Amino acid sequence: MKLKDSLPLKIALMGVLTLLLLIPLAMIQSQIHDRQVAADESRAEVSASWGRAQTLTGPALQFSYEKEVLDKDQKKTVKLTTGTVYPRTLDYDIDTQTQTLHRSIYDIMVYGADVVVTGDFVIPAFYAGESLKGQQVVLGLSDLRGIEGSVEITLGEAAYAFHSGSSEVDEYFPENSKGTLSEAIDLDKALMDGKTVLPFRLTYRVKGSSSLKVRPYGGTTEVKMRSNCPDPSFTGDFLPSEREVTDAGFSARWSVSEINRGNPDDTSFGVTMLQGVTQYQQTTRSTKYGILVILLVFLAGLAVELVGKKKIDIVQYLVIGLSLVLFYALVLSFSEFMRFPMAYGLAALMTVAALFGYFRGILRDKTAWLLTALVAVAYVLSYILLQMQTYALLAGTLLLFVLLVGIMYLTSNLNKRATE
Repeated sequence: MKLKDSLPLKIALMGVLTLLLLIPLAMIQSQIHDRQVAADESRAEVSASWGRAQTLTGPALQFSYEKEVLDKDQKKTVKLTTGTVYPRTLDYDIDTQTQTLHRSIYDIMVYGADVVVTGDFVIPAFYAGESLKGQQVVLGLSDLRGIEGSVEITLGEAAYAFHSGSSEVDEYFPENSKGTLSEAIDLDKALMDGKTVLPFRLTYRVKGSSSLKVRPYGGTTEVKMRSNCPDPSFTGDFLPSEREVTDAGFSARWSVSEINRGNPDDTSFGVTMLQGVTQYQQTTRSTKYGILVILLVFLAGLAVELVGKKKIDIVQYLVIGLSLVLFYALVLSFSEFMRFPMAYGLAALMTVAALFGYFRGILRDKTAWLLTALVAVAYVLSYILLQMQTYALLAGTLLLFVLLVGIMYLTSNLNKRATE
C-alpha cells in the first residue's frame, strides 16, 4: 500500500488541515469584531447628537441661611449654610417611545420619553423663621442635550421654567455636575400662612439612547414606565415590583423607600432598551460552531472513503474546508443588509449548492447527495444551537460526543485495515 493511501496518514493530515482552517476562521471573527466596533462608533455618534443614556435626578429645593456655629475658641460665629430639601413623595409617570435611526448601514435604537413628576416637599420646622437666601429648585439630567422643549414645574400655585444650572448648584449634584437645571423660587411666598407642605408637578420631554434610569430622591419614590420596546432589560439597584413584557412593548412599576435606598446619589434603577441580539453577535456565535461543522463534514467524507471505496484527496478536503469557512464571511456580509435568519439561509443555500457541484465532480455517484445532505443538516443543527440559549452548551457538547463516537468507530479497525 502506498504511503499516500495510508488511512492513519490521511486522518493525521485531516487533523492538521482542521487546525489550519482555524486561521481563516479567526480572521473572519476578527472582521466581525471590526464591523461591530464600527457599528458601536456609529451608535456613539448618533447618541452624541440625539441624547445619550439618561438618568433622571430630583427635583430638590436648595437655599442658604445663616447659622450660628462654634469656632475653635468656642465662640459663636455666624456661618452661611446651604440647606437641601428632598421630596417626601416622588412619583414618576414615564411614557417612552423607541425608534430606529440609520447611520450608513447601521441601525441605532433611540427613544423619546414624556416625563411627568409629581409629589410634595415638606419644609422642616427648623427652617421656619430663618431668612432663606438663594432659594432655588434644582433638577439633574445626565445629558442635557436630550431635553426637547421647555422644562416646567409648578410649586404650590407658582409656575417656573428651568434654566441651566450654575457652578454653585453643580457641587450639590456630583453625579450630574454638567447636567443640572435650576430656577430661582420664592419659598416665603409659597409657604405663607404657616404652610410647610409644598406640592409640585414637573413635566418635560427627554430624548436618549441605550438606557433610562431614575434616582430615588423621594422619601418614597414610585416610578411607572411604559414603552413600545419589546426587549427591555431591567437594571440598576432595584428591579420592578410589577412588570409586563409583550411583543408590543412593556410596562413596569418600581416602589422604593428611603429606608432601603441608601444614598440616592449612589442609587439608580430603570431599563436598558435592547435592540435584540445584533447580527454581529449572532454571526460571532455561529463561527464558534464552525470547527464543529468542519469536523462533521470531514468525518462524513472519511466515512464515504471507507465505506464507499471512494477517494477524496487531501487538497480536495482543503477546498471543502475553505468553502465551509467562507460561509461565515457570506453570513456577515448578507446580515448587514437583511435580517440574520434570511442572511444565514441564503449563505447556507449558496454554500450547499456549490459543494453539491463539487461533490458530484469528485465522487460521480449518489454519495454526493449524501454528503450534500449532511452539510445541510450541519448548518441546520448549527442554526438550532444558535437559537438555544439555556441549553446551547449541553446540546453542542452532546453533538461533539456523537462525533467522537463516530471517529472511534471508524478508527477502531485501523490495524486490521493496514494489514489487508
